[in-house]
Amino acid sequence: MADYISGIKTIRATQAQVYNKLSDLSGMATIGEALKHHPEASKIAIEGIDADNCAFIIPGAGRLQLRIVEREPNKTIKLEAVEAPIALTMWIQLVAADTYDTRLRLTLRTELNFIMKKMIGGKLQEGVEKLADMMAMIPY
Repeated sequence: MADYISGIKTIRATQAQVYNKLSDLSGMATIGEALKHHPEASKIAIEGIDADNCAFIIPGAGRLQLRIVEREPNKTIKLEAVEAPIALTMWIQLVAADTYDTRLRLTLRTELNFIMKKMIGGKLQEGVEKLADMMAMIPY
């Protein structure tokens, strides 16, 4: 089992605003439009969206479909991969530092053998960090 954890990101919005935006994946359509201007995110296509599911087409990696499997209002959103080359679970954790100061951290957990961990572990850590950065840039 391997965990990949992002740094803590600061979002200038209330904890409820951030939670409400991230806990409903149907909003990914508008988020996807905003992220098209980000050099890394502009290559990723978003499809198959509803409140609990969202699929990403990632060049060179294929299709990744995530489903929300657990919500703890204003605190945690747990997602699992439905379609992915490897099994993974991701948590979005939110903490209010102040009224308009929410801290976000992502944790990605996956089971990788030693060889796979050496091959793609760095890319997974980099991906978690970039995803957290993109979540911090979304207008809330």
